[in-house]
Amino acid sequence: MNPCKKNCTCDRCKPCLPSKIKAIDPCQVQPVPSPAYGNFFRETSVTLNANQPMPWNGIGRTAGITLNPDTVTIEVAQAGDYYIDYYALVELDSTTNINALMGVFVNGNEVNPIQTRYGIQDLETDRNLCAPVSGGTIIFIPAGGTVQLRNVQLSSFRTCDGPALAASINLIKVS
Repeated sequence: MNPCKKNCTCDRCKPCLPSKIKAIDPCQVQPVPSPAYGNFFRETSVTLNANQPMPWNGIGRTAGITLNPDTVTIEVAQAGDYYIDYYALVELDSTTNINALMGVFVNGNEVNPIQTRYGIQDLETDRNLCAPVSGGTIIFIPAGGTVQLRNVQLSSFRTCDGPALAASINLIKVS
């Protein structure tokens, strides 16, 4: 129970607060940062050449994160740690494309590949299939930073058409 009067100022309240309250200073309340999140997806198949970023043709819920008009660059307004997860449904066939490898880029530079590169490989020669490539990580993104999901292998690959999404990426600010 606060022993201070209802409309007192911080300077007048401090002396009358119990001395055992030391965890926080009631007059130093920090504003809660606004949330930041974004969901971007691709509904149709696309061929990604080496080092080409994924073009997004759909936008889900967003706050503080936008898709640039180039459709491949996601811009983050607030600096912070972000959880990023991504998914792509990749077409693997026995003649031209047996693997796919994707990575996350921030401001044009690949984030540590050990942390953000995920891929798939199919060495079976008797079938064609659509297989998911998915990954997730927590990384720091500066204010105004840009994010891209790119094909990081030397050859091209194609994403699959429905019934599922061809690709998606989610960014959620965690701090």
